[in-house]
Amino acid sequence: MPESTLPGIRNSAFSLFFIFAVLSIFLRFFSFFPSVIDHDESTYLEIARMLLAGKTLYVDMIDIKPPGIFLILAGFQFVFGYSIFVIRLLVAFWIALTGWMIYKTGKHLLKDERSSVAAGVIYIFFISTWSFYGISITTEIFFNLFTITSLYILLKSNNTWKYFLAGILAGFGFMVKYFVVFDFAVFVVFSVFILDRHQKNIPIPFRVIISVLLAGAGFLIPFATANIVYYLNGHFGNFYNIIYQAPTRYPSECNAWGMLKFILDFHLRFLPVFIFFYIALLNRRPKVNEAAHLRLFMTAWSFMALLAVLISGKTFGHYTIQMMLPVSLMAGVFFHPEAGLPVYFGRLLSKRAGLVILAVLIILISALKLEYVFHRDIPREIASYLKPKLQEADVIYTGNYHHIVYYLLKKESPTPYIHRSLLYDQDHIEALNIDTGAEFERIMQKRPVYIITKDVFPDGVMKDFIMNYYSVEKDFGKGIRLHRLKD
Repeated sequence: MPESTLPGIRNSAFSLFFIFAVLSIFLRFFSFFPSVIDHDESTYLEIARMLLAGKTLYVDMIDIKPPGIFLILAGFQFVFGYSIFVIRLLVAFWIALTGWMIYKTGKHLLKDERSSVAAGVIYIFFISTWSFYGISITTEIFFNLFTITSLYILLKSNNTWKYFLAGILAGFGFMVKYFVVFDFAVFVVFSVFILDRHQKNIPIPFRVIISVLLAGAGFLIPFATANIVYYLNGHFGNFYNIIYQAPTRYPSECNAWGMLKFILDFHLRFLPVFIFFYIALLNRRPKVNEAAHLRLFMTAWSFMALLAVLISGKTFGHYTIQMMLPVSLMAGVFFHPEAGLPVYFGRLLSKRAGLVILAVLIILISALKLEYVFHRDIPREIASYLKPKLQEADVIYTGNYHHIVYYLLKKESPTPYIHRSLLYDQDHIEALNIDTGAEFERIMQKRPVYIITKDVFPDGVMKDFIMNYYSVEKDFGKGIRLHRLKD
């Protein structure tokens, strides 16, 4: 059995996954405590909880994401309960499993143990450093596991049916976020023209047609299933509006300078990784990049992942997580024994020096999360304050503040638009065709016992309603006020 890069530990499947899990948990541990890191995460948790309560996505609660992430988190909650700490712990295991699959994939792709382990470790560091680049729960964290596993299937098997199985896995990823299709397209082309080129008995045109048809059929199964489910439950119109129509109504944004700064910022945040990546990518040693196909594949994959990031026109840090898979794999090649490291790099990355550097990085990155522990958790304070005061039938509205309060109190939102920005951001309003006046009227008719506001509440009927019928019961500071319905 090959030795791990860590002294004294044999690299069995279990032991390496255990190492990855411990690393992921330790790097992220202090981020398990706060109620809110990012408001998208709060939306995912609350909608997942409502699914388990028997509600229907896109009907009783509305969000612009496909159903994948809500179903995954609902599964976590069903088995392990609703603790935010536990769910973030499970996400750390998910990331460790993704890192492990990167390692398994690297063994087939890189043909080297050390560089494959390095690729998995790099990914875990990559996604466990900055709050909005992987610490908060995001769709990209989840679909990356499906993406890398689909590639592993294509690399490991010589059976033509591998395209169908890989397609199903990528299809599950597509149900988490649509941009998975960019990665999978590269995988299929690479597999057909590079991995399967030895299949001389099947003419290339037939090989391409069969492979693409199988991959496409598998890829469409999860999505087709979702369509059928909504057709059978009588809510296909709601599903069609969100999944098919709403994305086309979002304005197309393309600020070239803004996107360039965004990508440069991404590089600077993870500069050591990108140094490894570019040195490995430009390395022309044939023993490392067999017949240059590895370099060509990784270039194509990295480009398509970058295109997926850019095509949205948004500069959200978590979008770059899609790029972390190819960058991690290629950065791992930097540690290949045949890579011909410069002398100073070789000394720096010797076993003893390398372990010291690794330990220092782990401690520093983990310590960055201490701010979460010492930061005041106002949503929990509000939930603790309200819990003994609320009756089962009482309605609350979190207004323009954190909607995680619904989750903490296990209360339903008085509006299906859980994410606060859906009723206050013009792009969302237009894309979802929301009649905000009618929606606020429905909220007001439910007469919430409590309404929470942050800073100045947006002008409109809701602001007038709060001013006329509510009084401030408690000021939590930082512009956050709890308003109670007057008798």
